[in-house]
Amino acid sequence: MSMIVSSLLPLFLTGLDLTPASVPVEAPATAARDLPSPKVILAQAPASIKPATPPAVASPDRASIIDRAGKALGGVKTAQGKFTQSDDLGGASSGAFYINRPGKVRFEYTKPEPMFIVSDGVSVSIEEPRRDAYDAVPLASTPLNLFLRGTVDLRRDGSVVDVKSTNGSHFVTLEDRTGEAEGQMVLEFRASDFELLGWTSIDGTGAQTRVRLTETRTNVKLQPTLFIVKDPADAADDRR
Repeated sequence: MSMIVSSLLPLFLTGLDLTPASVPVEAPATAARDLPSPKVILAQAPASIKPATPPAVASPDRASIIDRAGKALGGVKTAQGKFTQSDDLGGASSGAFYINRPGKVRFEYTKPEPMFIVSDGVSVSIEEPRRDAYDAVPLASTPLNLFLRGTVDLRRDGSVVDVKSTNGSHFVTLEDRTGEAEGQMVLEFRASDFELLGWTSIDGTGAQTRVRLTETRTNVKLQPTLFIVKDPADAADDRR
C-alpha cells in the first residue's frame, strides 16, 4: 500500500523527466561557448566599435536556494487549487487539492474517475468509490510527510540530496533520511518568487509520477471536514 501511495501521491501540492540524474544541470550564466565569436560581431560593425561584454549574472547558491525553498513552504499554512498528474505508463489524471499544514491534505480526483486521497495529519487514506476500495497508511511512510511538517528547515533536517536550476525553475530533491518513506521527491519552484509549481515523485523502483499545480491560492480558509479520514466500512457498521 505504501508503494501505491508513493506512486499516486506526490501531489503537493511536468511532463519533465526529473530523476536526480536526468534533471538538467544549470548551465553557467555566461559560458564562453555561448557568446558570439568576436570576428562575427566585428564583421557587422565599424572597426572602431567594440562589442559590449554582457554582464555576469549571479545565480543563487545551493544554500540560498534551500533556505528560500524551506521558507516558501513554511510560509504556506493553507492552499487550494487544481492539479494534473501523469506517470511513466502514460496515465493521466486531474482534480482539486487542499492543504492545511501541518500534515493535512486532500486530493479529489475527478478524471479519469473519482478518487480521494486524504491525510488527517496522522494517516493517509485512499478511497476509490467505483471499486469499493479503501486503504490507509501512516503519513510518515509517504513522500507527503517531507514537506507537510509544521516547521520546515530543509538544511537542518538533512532531507535535501540535490539542487538544480534550469529554465526559470529551481529543483530541490528531498529524501527521507530515516528510511521510513521510500524514494525521492523533486520539488519545482519558480525561480523568480519560489512559488511551488509541482513535483515529481520517484518511488523505490525508480517509477516517476509528475504533478503540476495550477490556480493555486494560498493562506485561505478551509473547512476542517475536508481532512477527516473515514473508512467506508465504519459508516456501513453505523447503519446496521
